[in-house]
Amino acid sequence: MNADQRVQILQNIAEAIARRRLIAPARLALDAIAPLGFLASQVAVFVGPLVPLGRWHEYVAALDDERSWKELQNLIDYQDC
Repeated sequence: MNADQRVQILQNIAEAIARRRLIAPARLALDAIAPLGFLASQVAVFVGPLVPLGRWHEYVAALDDERSWKELQNLIDYQDC
């Protein structure tokens, strides 16, 4: 997965969160995960082979990096504007 695909998937996740009006709970969850970003990314790497191919597999692949969690948090903050 290249960087553009990763950003597009993260944008899709942020837009879905905004459409469902879950920005505040998502912020709380991401703020709680922030100190454990490395651990969260490692969980995504571990779960990756267990997730069926398709949309969910893309989401897990996009979140397998600590920087992706921070990028998702920034995108959610942007959606709130």
